[in-house]
Amino acid sequence: MEIPLPPREAAARLGITVRTLQTWDRASRIRVVRTPTDRRRVPLSEVQRIMGEREIRSPMLYARVSSHGQRDDLERQKEQLVRAFPGAELRTDIRSGLKFDRPGFLAVLTAVQERRVSRVVVVYEDRLARFGVDLLRHVFAAYGTTLEVLDPKPRDTPETELANDLIALITSFSARLYRPRSHKTKQLLSSARAVLKDPGR
Repeated sequence: MEIPLPPREAAARLGITVRTLQTWDRASRIRVVRTPTDRRRVPLSEVQRIMGEREIRSPMLYARVSSHGQRDDLERQKEQLVRAFPGAELRTDIRSGLKFDRPGFLAVLTAVQERRVSRVVVVYEDRLARFGVDLLRHVFAAYGTTLEVLDPKPRDTPETELANDLIALITSFSARLYRPRSHKTKQLLSSARAVLKDPGR
């Protein structure tokens, strides 16, 4: 079921003011629905229709963490994104950046392919994907979309980042061979972390 958007959010997506939205409503240029308390709401399909007619694009925000234990980090990302682009559509995932079948990520990719997105905005580059970000930039550009990173500074040292990527790769492949929570997977990760912590051992 489609959830109608509040006027402020609909106006932000259309790049107009709420007053302009109200004027369009009175002139029947946009279809709105009314709540039981007589407040305006705009169906998302109506916003998309007008955006298509006017070739209007809006930013799309994306935040991701790898596990449920990182929810605080996810909330920080969301707050930073919404503060920078109030009213923009936000998608999130709690899943490894090595996987590309994330629901939020796929929603972003679909919106880009439908040419509804002016820019995809993330806090950190690796939130979009652990690998292949340059390829994604190229794909986005083919649809007239750019990638904007709010904080381009790496969060970790190159060594730490490489170690994290190696652990993520080992986790992904081990889970395919065994089970994500199996004894063998835990043992393999424990050994890998020990080697990365002390390469000379």
